[in-house]
Amino acid sequence: MERPTRQVPESSVRAGSDSEIPLVGGTLNSIVRVGNTVRRPSGSSTQAVHSLLRHVRDRGFDLAPEPLGIDEHGREVVSYIPGTTIGWSLPWPEIIRSDDLLTQVGEATARYHRAVADFRPAGKVPWQTGAAALGESEIVCHHDIAPYNVVIIEGRLAGIIDWDLAGPGTCRSELAFVAWQWVPLHGPFVTRLLGWPAPPDRARRLRLLLDAYGLDDRTGFLDAVADRIAYNRNIMIRRAAEGNQGYQALIEKGHVGGMDEALGFLAEQGGQLQHQLL
Repeated sequence: MERPTRQVPESSVRAGSDSEIPLVGGTLNSIVRVGNTVRRPSGSSTQAVHSLLRHVRDRGFDLAPEPLGIDEHGREVVSYIPGTTIGWSLPWPEIIRSDDLLTQVGEATARYHRAVADFRPAGKVPWQTGAAALGESEIVCHHDIAPYNVVIIEGRLAGIIDWDLAGPGTCRSELAFVAWQWVPLHGPFVTRLLGWPAPPDRARRLRLLLDAYGLDDRTGFLDAVADRIAYNRNIMIRRAAEGNQGYQALIEKGHVGGMDEALGFLAEQGGQLQHQLL
């Protein structure tokens, strides 16, 4: 969905400096770093997202940034998480393709889902994708736990950033998104573009991810991945048609085509992959 904001080295900002440093890579928003904070345009969903961040941090989920309110320019403020992000860089660095980081991401997703399980805002809440009430079987998902939205320090997962797409969803749908992005379950062209010289052993990496998350019932999981890709595709097309320039830019960069390729790949090989999970 939303593309990344690349963080810059800690040395780039002097302690106590008020300098604004653009965090490159953002498509849907203009994002800057000011000292040890990150600032981006606020919106109708900001209050809900900050409530979410406070809740999961209070539950011990320390990979989320700390919400710090609104600045004098009306921008939301969260804490800066030092480390490295990949931004728009292609191909992905080797660490992003490592089994160890894949396992860490699976474990972190499970930790987040446990932390958010009792976050139950009442009534319709104005999330970025529209006002919605939380269904009985739903949680508030991050919705974009992808390689471009994590912070890494020396091979370790240090943070998950860009929470503005948070909103209602299911644990299974979120895990399906993580599998699509991290295994990865893209089609051949996008997989090569991301830096895989040969197709990864997707079944093995998918098992690693699901084991790390702790998913026992894997029935129909590849169908859930296809459903999640189609969901993202529909949102991108709808928001672009509504005039959202960020989503229009993503379509121009070929993201819908990439999702179409992934759906075709899963139509051909999803059944075999599903068999290898059981």
